[in-house]
Amino acid sequence: MLIGLALAGLLPATVALAAPPLASELVKASLYAESDTVAAGQTLWVDVHLAVAPGWHVYWKNPGDSGLPTEINWTLPGGFSAGPIVWPMPERFQVGPIANYGYAGDVDLLVPISAPAGLDPAASARLGATVKYLVCEEICIPGEAKLAFDLPPGAGTPDPAQAARFAAARARLPVAAPFAAHFIVESHDLRLLVPASALAGINRPAANFFPDADNVIDHSAEPRVEQRADGLALVLPKSANPSAVVPAALDGVLVLRGANGAPRGYQISAALAPASTGDAGLMGWWQALAFAFLGGLVLNLMPCVFPILSLKVLGFAGADPAKRHHHGIAYAFGVVLSFAALGGALIALRAGGSAVGWGFQLQSPLVVGLLAYLMLAMGLSLSGVAEFGVGLAGLGGRLGGREGLAGAFFTGVLATVVATPCTAPFMGAALGAALVAPAGLALAIFVALGAGLAAPLLAASFVPGIGRLLPRPGGWMATLKQVLAFPLYGTVAWLIWVLIQEVGANEALMPLFGLVLVGFAVWVYGRTRFAAPMARRAGAALGIASAAGALVLTAMLSPATARAVPTGGGLAYETFTPARLAALNAEHRPVFVNLTAAWCLTCIVNERATLDRDAVRAAFAAHHVVALKGDWTRQDPDIAGFLQSFGRSGVPLYLLYDKGGVATVLPQILTEAEVIDAVDKL
Repeated sequence: MLIGLALAGLLPATVALAAPPLASELVKASLYAESDTVAAGQTLWVDVHLAVAPGWHVYWKNPGDSGLPTEINWTLPGGFSAGPIVWPMPERFQVGPIANYGYAGDVDLLVPISAPAGLDPAASARLGATVKYLVCEEICIPGEAKLAFDLPPGAGTPDPAQAARFAAARARLPVAAPFAAHFIVESHDLRLLVPASALAGINRPAANFFPDADNVIDHSAEPRVEQRADGLALVLPKSANPSAVVPAALDGVLVLRGANGAPRGYQISAALAPASTGDAGLMGWWQALAFAFLGGLVLNLMPCVFPILSLKVLGFAGADPAKRHHHGIAYAFGVVLSFAALGGALIALRAGGSAVGWGFQLQSPLVVGLLAYLMLAMGLSLSGVAEFGVGLAGLGGRLGGREGLAGAFFTGVLATVVATPCTAPFMGAALGAALVAPAGLALAIFVALGAGLAAPLLAASFVPGIGRLLPRPGGWMATLKQVLAFPLYGTVAWLIWVLIQEVGANEALMPLFGLVLVGFAVWVYGRTRFAAPMARRAGAALGIASAAGALVLTAMLSPATARAVPTGGGLAYETFTPARLAALNAEHRPVFVNLTAAWCLTCIVNERATLDRDAVRAAFAAHHVVALKGDWTRQDPDIAGFLQSFGRSGVPLYLLYDKGGVATVLPQILTEAEVIDAVDKL
């Protein structure tokens, strides 16, 4: 318009001749090498530095709604080759109704240059680059810069003068995400789920996502951050383009920023999660409570709980109805309050940003060791080495009073503790909802779990028909009590095996000696309990010293740091990592994911009874399924975050990904036919 007015003679010539600025005035390009010499076979890093004028910007590899990415065309000596640009974290620029991705200010584009193995040791190498860019404000101006430098031959050591430049450039690069992100497809949005483990140390997090591919999201629509108990959800409106398709994986750069501090950039490949597992709001509160109660009921059938309940039922035999009622109520209180305390602990850790889940206390070697000592002491009591009484399955009577009510209460506490290695059917959905629900509803879910676990024994203490099924007291009770010691010894063996998985075989020697000390303490107590006062005091002192020694040995334990590639289960497993899963999905390969733990009895049974079968192995081989195993025996925030992204708080979790990267969640209790049928559908 200005040009038209000038031609009409209505504007001064100075205005008519005004022209947009030159691209070379808006972008100053430079080329730097990290080393001051080049060596044969070396990978040399170079930095194409762009200094962009204030108010203007250049573009990222995906420019957004408009623009062109910066290109670098290399002129290199024979045998040299240039790798792709390593792009730093981009910014988002909103200009009216469109949004772009790019850079303002100083931009460093790092590129690896490979020197040939047969490099002439006497000749310098001339490296040339033609940089083509588009620089924009309200108008866009294409530009080009030709850059070159000569590098003499040498050792190829880093140039100290360039160390700060390249360190600053690398600090702005996104890193491979150490966590698993997932996304859910909704009617108008893609909901990117980021686990809490990614937000550690970030207050009031903000987030932005830059997709590698165009035509996936609506670039102009401002993304929305929703805080969740298990992390955050970044709501990305879908692309309005009719040809847009939902990708199998959402690839790109996730940038997280807190109220203070530098942004964190992560290169992610978020897998598509089933919509039914991604949002706790999809499960109504009454459904979550019902599933929790049913899951608690089924826990009574699990081998984790059997030894404890057997002892309590034994205590009901021959007892008068009033005593049974009181003991049933006390036991129920112990279970429900313990579940409430466990739920409160999980909620508190969740609020603090920790990635924890069901059974988290058994990831502590100290807790596992103490449970092994307790089970051994209870078993020795039942075997007659020392009579502690049957309250608290051996310890409750010592907590005493009120005709063993404290013992019944603490039996409920212990039943809760030993129940956590099991994730019964129905519990997975309920616990997953608890991890993302508001604190009040989450606590109610844990109380419902406790109510389900306590219900059968409470019913047995009140319903006359059930009470009449209990036999009358007699000599058989002493024999049965001794027989029931052996499930406890079996539990001790299993706990020590778990401990070996957590700390390693060498470290496990200390708790094995601790078991000897506990056995000695129980024997001393039994031998001196009814002795003369002096001998009783000496025995008590010796027993306390032995038990204290066992505690010290256990307190010295620390988790092993090395993780071997998981084996067993009949399948040739690779170690699960979110990055490995993303790579296999990108290669369009079917994948089976087995998230397990040594303390998860359901996991062990599934592997032995189902996955370790010739027919299952043959089906996996026929369909070229890659098997990944994630070991959650010890704490692993990546696995915890991955579990939470599927609405789960504990193991087992079994996923079968098809070639498109879409996951099918398999049941928690597997059958051979179900696994083979799911694989055949691939």
